[in-house]
Amino acid sequence: MHLVLGKNTERKEIPLFTFILAAVNVLAFLAVEAGGSSLDSEYMIRVGAMYEPAFWGEQEYYRVITSFFLHFGIEHLINNMISLLVLGYALEQSIGKVWFCFIYMISGVFSGLVSVGYHLYKGQEVVSCGASGAIYGLMGALMVLLLIAYNRGNLRLQIPRFALYIAISLYSGAQDPGIDNAAHAGGFAGGAVLCIIMCIMKKIFTERKERVSE
Repeated sequence: MHLVLGKNTERKEIPLFTFILAAVNVLAFLAVEAGGSSLDSEYMIRVGAMYEPAFWGEQEYYRVITSFFLHFGIEHLINNMISLLVLGYALEQSIGKVWFCFIYMISGVFSGLVSVGYHLYKGQEVVSCGASGAIYGLMGALMVLLLIAYNRGNLRLQIPRFALYIAISLYSGAQDPGIDNAAHAGGFAGGAVLCIIMCIMKKIFTERKERVSE
């Protein structure tokens, strides 16, 4: 698998899809604010936030996607977009635009499903939204890449920096009772598993290509 994390001698491509995803989140926030307040939980339910009774009771399954493009207030949005830009800059260039978007979207969906399942198990009715589940999926993918490439010279110096960033993010989320940690855990696990699958598929494809060329 071709990795470019930490290479300063090669031209870096613009992480186009990272910027597109960030722009979609910002535009969604502005659209929500134009019609009401993103800090009003009832209003956020109406515009697509995750809410267990609506998701299961009303079969509004679209919420598993719309919820991770919505945010509670400008601070929530800014924090998530900073994380998305930092992780996206590293990952999109390493795994490619298609895999990057796939991991982001599927991790977001998986985090929403884990969150719904957890709160139903706890008997809680929670209104939740935010891109953090998908972003934690990117963290999980990045951790897998770092573990796989730990012995590569061009990445060795990057591992402590990204590992510290991931550790701080996980710890800060776990310490805040107002954060949907079930969604974070689901997104992180989903991203890690998807990245492992991606690495296996790329390895198989490379080996087959090499056999054909021989």
